[in-house]
Amino acid sequence: MTFTVNAPNAGTATIGVKYANGTTADRPADLVVNGATVQSGVAFDPTGRWSNWGINNLSVPVKAGSNTIRLAAASSAGLGNIDYLDFAAPRTSALPSSFQWDSTAQLVSPKPDATHNIVSVKDPSVVYHDGRYHVFVSVVNTNQSYSLAYLSFSDWSQADDAPLTFLDTTAIGAGYKAAPQVFYFAPEQRWYLIYQIGNNVAYSTTADIADPRSWSAPTPFYAGTPQIVLDNMGSGQWLDFWIACDSANCHMFSSDDNGQLYRAQTSVANFPEGFGSPVIAMQDANKLWLFEGANVYKVQGGNEYLLLVEAIGEGRRMFRSWTAPSLTGPWTALADTKANPFARRTNVAFPGGAWTQDISHGEMIRAGIDQTLAISPCDLQFLYQGMDPASSGPYNLLPWRLGLITQTNSSC
Repeated sequence: MTFTVNAPNAGTATIGVKYANGTTADRPADLVVNGATVQSGVAFDPTGRWSNWGINNLSVPVKAGSNTIRLAAASSAGLGNIDYLDFAAPRTSALPSSFQWDSTAQLVSPKPDATHNIVSVKDPSVVYHDGRYHVFVSVVNTNQSYSLAYLSFSDWSQADDAPLTFLDTTAIGAGYKAAPQVFYFAPEQRWYLIYQIGNNVAYSTTADIADPRSWSAPTPFYAGTPQIVLDNMGSGQWLDFWIACDSANCHMFSSDDNGQLYRAQTSVANFPEGFGSPVIAMQDANKLWLFEGANVYKVQGGNEYLLLVEAIGEGRRMFRSWTAPSLTGPWTALADTKANPFARRTNVAFPGGAWTQDISHGEMIRAGIDQTLAISPCDLQFLYQGMDPASSGPYNLLPWRLGLITQTNSSC
């Protein structure tokens, strides 16, 4: 199958090939650009069934002007079903190609009460509104049960003194709730709190983010786990839901702890209804290298989006990053290796002393509050979870705490 694309300038472009492979075996292809083979045997892994779609993100060298991109079957089985090719021309990112950070000491630690004997505070989502930071977190009890909590403060120096409001005492209710995301949906002038509820994802809304008892009861987005996730998650689970919107559509990203990053879509006009079956937006044969905790943001000042995904390298949590001209991709690697990560213990300094070797599930400090999730490209900050590196035991009982990293190599 041959495509013709036009590049405004020479360089390395990114293509996203949407395909389906309903077999149980790879359908490899040779990638040929302008008559020259640039990659042999590119993997087009199984997607579970022919009605499940995945997107293969690939880098290709192009010249200025017209280019031909050809996918040639590299086995007798032939190609998978190819739906389309998305092309992102070579471009300059507003973000640097590598990052350096300074971290605070622990900012937020557990505050148990008579009915919440919590051992960790984790999975933060944060907005700054009306002069205060509003932070939503997962908390885990000694019996390994999850729920949500809220805290608010005007300055990071006050964070650990801020009381926790446990949201299982509100209309959100008891039972498993985890991994929150908060944003203001401007078309409705309402706040949305997104979170996982076992094998599904739900939302609550309020008109007043400062009143934690005003959230509505959970409403699931789906009737159950989509078939494409069931077909691909193996022994993993569907989790860590993240919504970002452009002017026309809202996109829901999620993970499965088995190497797949999913994206579903509905229109802004229909939100929160209408999310369809997800596609596999990105995948990796090493499930730990594309694990969970995805965040997506609009970079102010241009048509650029930033994708962060949590990975596990050498037993410790870290973040990889990509950029794209659209929420649909294709995604170009930015800082995505162990040697050049977005955030890892190797590029994070601790002026007050290292209290963690993990840079895990967190949230960028945004430039606004609405559903576009805009961030400034300057002086980035990221609220994350870390823990004492000497800690051990079941994952759900690890003593996660919150810290804040601030970029020290901003190009602005």
